[in-house]
Amino acid sequence: MKKITLLSLAATLALASEPTVLPKVTVEGTADANAITNLSPATQHTGDAATLLADVPGVSLYTNGSTASLPVIHGMADDRVKIDIDGMTITAACPNHMNPALSYLDGSKIASMDVMAGITPVSLGGDSIGGTIAVKSKAPVFAKNPNEVIITGDTSAFYRSNGHARGASLNADVANDKLSVRYSGFMEKTENYRDGNGRIVKGTLAQQHNHALTVAYKINEDNILSLKATKTYVDFAGFPNEYMDMLNNTSTNFNAAYQGKVGNVRLDANAYQQKTDHYMNKILTERTGNMPMYTQAKERGYNLKATIPLSDAQTLKMGTDYNQYRLNDWWPPVSATIGGMGNETFWNINDGRRDRFGAYIETVSQWSEKLSSNLGIRTDRVSMNTGNVKGYNSTINDGADATAFNALNHQKTDKNYDVTATTKYEYSNTSDIELGFARKTRSPNIYERYAWAGGYGSNPLISGPIAMDMAMVNWFGDGNGYVGNINLRPEIANTVSATFALHDSTQKEWGIKFTPYYTKVHDYIDVTVLGTATVGGYSGIRLLQFTNTDAHLFGADVSGYANVWDNTSYGKGTLKSVIGYTRGMRDNGGSLYHIMPLHAKVSLDHRMGGWNSGIDIQGVGAKDSVDTLRKEPLTPGYALIDLRTGYQISKNIQWDIAVTNLLDKGYSMPLGGIDVVNYAKTTYTPLQGMGRSFNTALTIKF
Repeated sequence: MKKITLLSLAATLALASEPTVLPKVTVEGTADANAITNLSPATQHTGDAATLLADVPGVSLYTNGSTASLPVIHGMADDRVKIDIDGMTITAACPNHMNPALSYLDGSKIASMDVMAGITPVSLGGDSIGGTIAVKSKAPVFAKNPNEVIITGDTSAFYRSNGHARGASLNADVANDKLSVRYSGFMEKTENYRDGNGRIVKGTLAQQHNHALTVAYKINEDNILSLKATKTYVDFAGFPNEYMDMLNNTSTNFNAAYQGKVGNVRLDANAYQQKTDHYMNKILTERTGNMPMYTQAKERGYNLKATIPLSDAQTLKMGTDYNQYRLNDWWPPVSATIGGMGNETFWNINDGRRDRFGAYIETVSQWSEKLSSNLGIRTDRVSMNTGNVKGYNSTINDGADATAFNALNHQKTDKNYDVTATTKYEYSNTSDIELGFARKTRSPNIYERYAWAGGYGSNPLISGPIAMDMAMVNWFGDGNGYVGNINLRPEIANTVSATFALHDSTQKEWGIKFTPYYTKVHDYIDVTVLGTATVGGYSGIRLLQFTNTDAHLFGADVSGYANVWDNTSYGKGTLKSVIGYTRGMRDNGGSLYHIMPLHAKVSLDHRMGGWNSGIDIQGVGAKDSVDTLRKEPLTPGYALIDLRTGYQISKNIQWDIAVTNLLDKGYSMPLGGIDVVNYAKTTYTPLQGMGRSFNTALTIKF
């Protein structure tokens, strides 16, 4: 399918400029064919790669600690969105999803991020219903001539005043015409930030660093082999909307890939493996208490895709993929006596297993100069199982639940299929239309099916320890407690969308796009209320169990751009804007959780000589449609102003400065969840956003 480039992101943690090699955010598929506003320097200079998507039409972000934001596409987030990183599927290994796939990346390593909404080609998404984000690392570089050796790279350093965030990155390549070796490193440390009212928001500090080594061999111009090894560390990260913090997350992964041709057939293949060790407790400078929690995960898989030209007008894509995920989640006792968190190890997930095997076939056709289409079908088989569990003890609490859960048959197998069909018609040289339909399926994750405390024989309403156990399973930031449901059915989403586009004949001067969409989800994995905890330290929170229901989501994205002026006296000025609206509802009444209210952003970009500057104005409406089952708080509307500028000092040196939240506006984040560190959990106080910050970065290429 034809890709439309929307925006270049700063690969070297710097603002866009002509000499700098920049990654791109692109959009593929029907529902996401939109323009985009400029990214601000504040989002570019961070190790939280998900923030690079903040300005993509249809995309918003769950706040999830300082390093692990979760992208939302048209109201659906987390496991409903497939994240593909160089062909790897990386699953969060944490009952609070503190380590999602994009948390292992920083902007300096990214070449492109392809964002596809619910109308996602089957070759690019399976076991997901919200869309796909496909991330590509920078391609290896090779010398042009035999016996030539090149050394190239870049280094950056940045600082943000709010939270005293500081960090640096280094990318270095050594290569001849056949062999290429690249090292990439990144580090960042930030303290707690202040909100717009000058108050410190405790639990927002973090420190992380990562390293990657890539070796690539060019067999010939059409065939390249590569092996990449990555080591990431999060030394600590606060999570103000969770009851725990991340005190360590160490991950090692290997990814072997082949890209090449056999005759006219293009082959893309990779095999990968990742091991994650994760530790949660409480950062004692932020809150009190002791509750050690460990998670260990192993993940491996492969992707194999063949692209076969059938004619000048038709291409066939076919492939297969496999993902194997193993998870253990255990909590050591903190007391040698029976009761509370003692005297044995609590097994939240014991030998959790989730295996997915998929296969697909897809045709891309150019029926005429103006008419094209994409049609595909996919099947996925998802097998899940887990071992027996036990609680902290079997006499005072946990025993009834563990016994009841262990007596059940844990083996589950889902046979899913997806269908996607899109068509594009270029009505004239100034207008075109895209239409699409998709049937997408997602099976439950391990925690949704197998988290057990509080749902299999006990009464969590009067048991303080069990309410605490349930509160430790929560990747929503809502302050409540959750228990799984072994009988959950897969989600099935049927989406229709259209994109109407108007533009000048060259598509360089102005353009506007309007994309309405509607999704009906059968067996949407939502919650039912078991009750409210009445005793213990978590008294007052809602206790919830995952359950299937039917839901629907609808909305629209509008985006546009126009060149306002372009002359030698004043340079070039471009006005860009994006507007997004999503509404999500259960069929039996009530709003879905964490749906972004009406929001808009307008940017004026100015380029003249070595200067590249801009102003961004963002407006967010009041959040008045909330999920009452989760006690989701209302949030008022707000507006923020950012200023930014960058100067190309020389061919290889770029300096950038910015001021974010210029007016130091205090505001509640609509998707920030509730703040359980700085406020009492039972007040359900929404997390406050960052106040004014002065940011700067320096990038040097060599």
